[in-house]
Amino acid sequence: MSKNAWNRPAGADGFVPVIVLRQRLAAMYGARWQVLFSDEAAVIAWQDEAAAYLYAEGIKWQWMRLALDRLRGQLKAESLPPSLGELAAMCRPETDYAIAFEEAKRNAQSPDPLMASWSSPELYWAAFDFGFTTLRSAFYRSKTKVRWIEVYARRLEAAHCPAIPAAEPVKIFQRATRFARDEAMAALRAQMIVA
Repeated sequence: MSKNAWNRPAGADGFVPVIVLRQRLAAMYGARWQVLFSDEAAVIAWQDEAAAYLYAEGIKWQWMRLALDRLRGQLKAESLPPSLGELAAMCRPETDYAIAFEEAKRNAQSPDPLMASWSSPELYWAAFDFGFTTLRSAFYRSKTKVRWIEVYARRLEAAHCPAIPAAEPVKIFQRATRFARDEAMAALRAQMIVA
């Protein structure tokens, strides 16, 4: 079975998101939609392409639902149905996930990610959830892209995100004087004699 959530039944109703998307667009655009997709083969081809494209772009059904509601509010009699790219652009939050991924990858390369300069706590915790080690060798494409978008979106949508933890101060060891060394050695000898 496909891992693409757009093709799988979801929720208690068991609806398939790509089919619901097609039905809502058909209801909104009526005759114009019917002209574009007059036979069953065209409908199935559109559904397959839409599911693959939306999955590859990391678009979630919740985002699409909000975009469709906005689209319905802007609908006019002469409106044409949007392309898949236009739909995806309407769904995407303002955040640019690719830029965030590059910043997270750059900061994960540092010896101590806590010492890196993070633009936001959400980005730090998304990188933490994704895994600093994984992030160091990852590329922003296919499954990694989808996973990054899910992880970062979850942190952005959270009601509260903890602050970036403070890095432990670097311990500075001062060279001991000869007197301090002699004292430490005497204390060690005393412990060895007692035992």
